[in-house]
Amino acid sequence: MTDRKNAMLTTEDRRWLTGEKSYEGEHAKQQRYQRRRDIRKRVHNTILDFTILFEHLEDAEREKLFECLEDDESDDEFEAGLRDGLAFILYNAGITETMLEECSHGTESTAERLLREAVDAAGKRDEILIEDVAISIDATRAPIASIVAELKAGNEVSPAELCLLLESEAVDTDAARDCLRELVVDAE
Repeated sequence: MTDRKNAMLTTEDRRWLTGEKSYEGEHAKQQRYQRRRDIRKRVHNTILDFTILFEHLEDAEREKLFECLEDDESDDEFEAGLRDGLAFILYNAGITETMLEECSHGTESTAERLLREAVDAAGKRDEILIEDVAISIDATRAPIASIVAELKAGNEVSPAELCLLLESEAVDTDAARDCLRELVVDAE
């Protein structure tokens, strides 16, 4: 993951962000500050470049870039990048605040507006009139600590809570997989 060619992040950025590299010594604080500032600037500029890509990248090039999504054996790493790119944007535009609001009195969050405008822009590109974009999210706050407490108390947890717990860093996934394997094998 960290040895790809430079892109929005350099190889050194990837190594630092994933903990493979650290800065030590008398200039470490300045080096970390500089690395964070450089990353912010490149991410900002990359986001600005998406307007150019969306409006001007030739259809044939765009299709080549995304053709792996149409294959039977899709590129999992590419799909994860797409998913996490959308999550990065939506998260930082405040989508989680929207998820937990009962009613925002008719006002639209930045994340909702960006998502609606993006769907509209994509539709216009293929001459599709988007009359409405409805976003419905059914969410509940579920802190990992409370799910763990429920399990320790012997209480039931929902499948969604269990998935959230398994995807968190609170669980050793290898041990969980072994435990599940034993349960499935014993059940047969």
